[in-house]
Amino acid sequence: MKKQRSKKLPFAIKAAAFLLFVILSVFNLPKSTPPGLSLYAFDTGQGDAFLFRLPDGKNILVDAGTGDFAAELVARLKNLGVRKIDVAVASHPHEDHIGGMPAVLEAIPVERFWDSGYNHGSPLQRKVLEILRGKKIKFERPQAGYREMLGEVLAEVAAPVKKISKTTSDANNNSIVLRISYGNISFLMTGDMETAERKSVKKFPRSTVLKISHHGSANGTDARLMREVSPDAVIFTYGKGNSYGHPHRPVVELVRKSGARSYATADGEILMNTDGQTLTVERP
Repeated sequence: MKKQRSKKLPFAIKAAAFLLFVILSVFNLPKSTPPGLSLYAFDTGQGDAFLFRLPDGKNILVDAGTGDFAAELVARLKNLGVRKIDVAVASHPHEDHIGGMPAVLEAIPVERFWDSGYNHGSPLQRKVLEILRGKKIKFERPQAGYREMLGEVLAEVAAPVKKISKTTSDANNNSIVLRISYGNISFLMTGDMETAERKSVKKFPRSTVLKISHHGSANGTDARLMREVSPDAVIFTYGKGNSYGHPHRPVVELVRKSGARSYATADGEILMNTDGQTLTVERP
């Protein structure tokens, strides 16, 4: 019985074919621009939680919502493929902004932590600080005037300008006010800044998107802020049917008169994408 000839190609031929495939693949790659920047505004009820995904893959988390939404926030971050947070920002130490931070710090590696520098002295704030120490996470307190390039993205701190005390809410009035810019598109994140802190800022930078301060409270936003920032779009963070009456009518009216597009996390998660020139908004 005759032996059948092997139908396997010689190794040299297979290697040459593979090399040709690789060469053709490289030369036929689509000419695409680098990936852009995305902002996720999460629905955490009466709380703030935002994720910036930078063009180079880095992640900036700004606040982490209330403790009631902690597990949901961690699950969402993991669902988005977040394996590391390069900078976690606590705008100020109130529960509706850092309630979910302990869960995030325990579940996802964090490289740096930006804090407002205000000592609230609450058990929650102490817990966050203990986790930071235990995990040896770099702790920083950037003040007004601080600027840092994170790849192609510029992070600038507009406040706190100075320590503010003897107000109805010193924690709110010492919030980190952070501007994130990519190309010609920028986002001004205001935490729960109130009147006293607003007055301490000489001039707010023009920004494409404004995160309305203090969940739309009347003490968080005024005509001067809207005029100087002159946003194309605003984001409200509040829970439906909240007991504070947020957003307050004067702020809603200011936004309406400005002509800015208005979005609210009370209606669900918001996703903003930009290539540095244009901004698109969708509901994931």
